[in-house]
This record gives sequence, structure tokens and C-alpha cells, in this order.
Amino acid sequence: MLRWRGSSHRVVVVGGAFVTLRPADGGDDIEVLRADLQYEAEPATARSAAQLLDLRVLDDLSKADRLVVDVWLEELERLDALVADGTKKADAYVVVAESVNQRLGTSYAPVKVQRQRKALAEHGVPGLLDQRRFGLADARPRSQDPRLIEAVVAVKEAQTRKATGTRGRVIWLTQLELERTHGPGVVPMPSRATMYRLLNELDAGEHTFGSALTRRTASNQPRHMHGVASGMRPGERVLIDTTAMEILVECDGDQVRPDLTILLDEASRSVLAAIVTVGTRSIDIVVVLARALVPYGSRPEAVHVNRRNIARAWIGDDDELSEQFEDMRHAQPYIFPETITTDRGSSYVSRHFSDACRSLGISLNLAAKYTPTHKAKVETMFDTIKDLFTQYSIGFVGENPAMRGDELVPTDQLLTLEQLQELLDDWIAVTWQNRPHSALRDPRNPRFMLSPNQMVAAYREVAPELQIPMDADRYIALLPIEWRAINTYGVTDEYRRYDSDRLNGMRRKRSPHKHQDGKWPVHIDPYNPMTVWLEADGELIPLTWRSPFNGAPMADEIWRVARAQATARGEDTLTADDFDEVMRRYMNAGNKPKSRRQGQREKVTRADPLQLTNQIAGETPAEPAPVGLAVPEDGDVAAPEPRSWPLAAPFGTTRPAEEA
Repeated sequence: MLRWRGSSHRVVVVGGAFVTLRPADGGDDIEVLRADLQYEAEPATARSAAQLLDLRVLDDLSKADRLVVDVWLEELERLDALVADGTKKADAYVVVAESVNQRLGTSYAPVKVQRQRKALAEHGVPGLLDQRRFGLADARPRSQDPRLIEAVVAVKEAQTRKATGTRGRVIWLTQLELERTHGPGVVPMPSRATMYRLLNELDAGEHTFGSALTRRTASNQPRHMHGVASGMRPGERVLIDTTAMEILVECDGDQVRPDLTILLDEASRSVLAAIVTVGTRSIDIVVVLARALVPYGSRPEAVHVNRRNIARAWIGDDDELSEQFEDMRHAQPYIFPETITTDRGSSYVSRHFSDACRSLGISLNLAAKYTPTHKAKVETMFDTIKDLFTQYSIGFVGENPAMRGDELVPTDQLLTLEQLQELLDDWIAVTWQNRPHSALRDPRNPRFMLSPNQMVAAYREVAPELQIPMDADRYIALLPIEWRAINTYGVTDEYRRYDSDRLNGMRRKRSPHKHQDGKWPVHIDPYNPMTVWLEADGELIPLTWRSPFNGAPMADEIWRVARAQATARGEDTLTADDFDEVMRRYMNAGNKPKSRRQGQREKVTRADPLQLTNQIAGETPAEPAPVGLAVPEDGDVAAPEPRSWPLAAPFGTTRPAEEA
């Protein structure tokens, strides 16, 4: 018997070139070319692929289970022989059942022989095994009322954004949902054990009763197959996002966790720009664009000088190494972001950012709400930066409080925001852009991986294109603007004074911007306190920070030690609010309002955990002396020595010089 063109046929004659077939449902015989039958016909008892895959179960059987299979095969062959000799089927079933029970020590009824014979014919040798025990059958619980399943699914979906509860709560809510929808007692509730099994089956991979964060993340993932779309060339699809870094930095004497914003090219995995900020605003996102559109070599010279001064902390006085770092910065490929995909954060949907992109000829794509998979690559890049960069830096605190250690790093030993920014930029240029990426594999030779720089070079070779970078003036034009008056000593920003000979003739004069009360626009680089740029008459005038400590030997170290000593003594700077409060207290007897800064004063005047005051007074500290204070063996306390800047070992790993 065989199947041909959807019908069953019996082979009557096999000739040299033709085969004669007789339809099983009646009809005339048919002669068919044997060559055609070999390509078109199917066996009448063809095994499906799933049945053939079940054969692998036989390879892992124990000796006892294999014995059961062999006994049934032998006895079923004996059954066929008995039937062929004329024995009635009912009598043959009894004989075979008795033989099987005797050999295996079981008590099967004759009907078991009939079932095993049918299972062998339909499923082959694996059909002789216990289907549920060996996973060959659907082991799901018996079918339930569809209305019950619908109610359970509805209740489970409602738990996605709520606090994690127990299965008992979901069962209770399911019963309420059934009563509300269909009426009390209309849909019967199964036993509690059955409900638990049903919940376990329906909750596979959804974490309804696990971590709330994991549950929300899983709910944001698409239910269909994930796409693999990528840019056809560098710059076609660029992703941007912001997240909090797992590190503490020193900012105005406080320990803060900065935000990290990166601009990632999807085709080459190149980082076009990355900035660290404290409280990301829309103007900070525009700074990201400025750093991406104006490569390092095209930025103002003041940016280069400031970068070299800061990078000396991990490069040292090695001029050759410093030049190598500079070359790596210049070697970063220039990629113009044609399209930027963002989420719906307030900074990205602001008019400031959208207007800047429109003026620069950049298209914006908004990802769907609660769909981080639309920019999954940049989400993964955040984890990569944590694993390869952040965790090796001073002040690393872990992803969440449960992963945080109890070791406290003094504020004066933390990286500043400017240092972290330059260190991150160096890591991107030196390490990341030249590190083979697992997603940039040759599909024909998966062991061969390219780095982002190599990938961009390959794209440029196959599909050449020329993008002219913006110049330094356009970089300055994209920087944040602060409106300042030009005084006799120049302009001020963050208690710094900036001046230039170019201001002669403009001092104390009002600008033509009447809506700004005569103040002048000053462009400020958040990561370069050395220089600001005054916009006047269509020209950008650089103004230099004027300070007796600017550029002085050991100035940075002196001020860092001074800040540490002031903190240890519990000193706090009095403000105008403090003075006004004191005046009210003494001029209005009996009226003693509580100080707004009382909590801050109490915090500052607590016992010094580093015991710097005891050491300065000559007392022996209970703990080892902090970095920067040397304690001789005779017990006398030496004068504080300036603490060295963090060093790199290896690159990207920062630690105090004493440990290095």
C-alpha cells in the first residue's frame, strides 16, 4: 500500500519502467512511471518527524525499561504468529497477556495487549513506553472551562504593574472576576490544587509571583519573533538613551550618582558620543549632539588643553603615552547621525532637542511606549559599560542597594564629573572602538569578529561616502547658553571670573538683547571650566578663567586637602539665610524659629568617621590613617601630604596611587 496524489493505492505489478496501482476505494488499475512514484508517492504508514525524534528516548532507557520494550516486541510478534496460525484474537490476547505478566511480574489484562499493539502500529517502538512518564504525551492538566481560563488570564495581566502577591490572592481575584462577569455560582471553581497547577502552567516565563521588576521587563517584550533589523550603513540608524550610572562622583563637595547618555550607531556599534551629567536636561542632550557632530580634532583648542590636564591623572607625565591617547581620539571615525531613535522621556521630546535636530537635518523616531526592545542595543550597551568600565572605577556602588558594599570612599578620593567624563571618552576611543564585538561577526566565518572602527572602515570601503564634520564654531554654538553682564573684571559663572583683552571697549555695556535685560549670551562647556565663549557681533570670543590658582603648581591638590580638612573640622559656610535668621532671633525676643539648615549643621558636626581631627591633634587613630596623611612609627603625626590623583591599572581601572 502507498499514498499517491492524496489517495491510497495497492501496488499490483512492478515492472521495469511502470508500476500498476489499484485504488483502495475501487476503480480501474493505473499504470504510473516508477520514477514519478519515487518522488511523488508516500508510504501508507509514514512516520512523522516527531515520531522519529521520539526514538532518541530509547537511547537513554535503563536496563529495566529496555527489558519492558524488548518483552513487548517479542510478545507482539508472537501474537501475530498465533493469529496467522488461526488462533482467535481474543484467545491470542489472553495467551500473550499471561506470558507478559509472567516475564515482567505484572498483572495486565488482555485489553492491554490490544492497546500495545495499536500503539506500536501508530507510534512505532516509542509507543510501547509510558507516554506521560517519558514526556511523549501532552501532560497538561485536563481541559478547564474556557470562561475560567479567560478570567485567570485577565487577573494575571492586571498584576503586571502591581506589587507581587501570592497565588492565593490571584485565585481569590479570579473567583471575584467570575462572579462579576457571569454571576455567582455560574462557573464552578476547581479545587485549590487544580488552580495551583493551572496557574503554574499559565504563568510560564511571566514572573507573576516573582520579581516585580523582572515581570514588568518581561511584559514589555514582544510576543512575536524579535527582529534583526539594523542600519544598512553607519549613521542610518542611531540610538540614544539615558540611565543612572553605578558610580559615585564628587560634585560640589557631595557624593552623587551621575546619569550617562550615549549615542550609539546600530550598524557599527560605534559610540558617537557619551556624556555624564547630574540631572539630565534637554540642553544636555544637545551637548551630546555637539560632541557627536564635531569630532575631537575639530573642537576648540581650549577643549584639548583641558582634556590633557585632566587626563594627566591616569596617563602621568608619559608624553609618548599621552600622544598615543591623542592619536586614538583623532582616529575615531566620524559618523553623521541621519536618524535618531529615542524613547518618550521629557528631555527627548522637548522642543529644544527636536528643534536642534531639525536644524541639523536629523530625523527623530520615537519608540513605542513601554517598548525598550525598539532600542535594545543601546540598553545592552549600558550593561557593557558597567561590566567593562564602571565596575573598575573608584566609587563603584553596584546596580542596586542589595549589591552595594559597606566600604565607604571619602569624597575627596572620588572622581569629579569632569574626570569621569574624560576617562570615559578615553576608554571609548582606546578600548571600546578597537575591541572586537560579538555582534560584528562574519556570517560565513563566525569566529572572525570586527571592532567598531574596523566595521566602519569596511562600510566606507564598500559604500564610500563623505561627511564633512562641523567646525569649532558650530561646536561652541551648540553649547548651553547663560546670559551674563560684562563687568569691569569680565563675566562670571559658578563663582569663576572670565576675561580677555577682546572685552576692552565692551565692559559695563549693555547688549542689544533687550529681552535679556542687556545681558550677553555666553556659551559654556559643562566639562571645561577653563574657557567660556562670549557671543558678540556674530563672533565667538574665548574668555579664559582668571584665577591666581589657575595653573599654579599643586593647586588642585591643595584645594582638595583644604576641602577634606574643612569637612573634618565640621565647618560650614554661612549664607545670607543664616545671617537673617540670627538677626530675627536676637531682635525678636521669645520668637525663636527653627533653623532651616539645622539638619545640615547636625550632619556636618557629627563625629568624624575618618578621625582626621584626632590625627591633627596628635591622637592615635583607631583605624588606619586615611589616604594623604602619613603616621610615623613614633606616633607623631606628620604634616598632611597632597593625595595623588587616581591612576589607571589597567586602563579603565582607577585606584589611589598608594594602592597602585
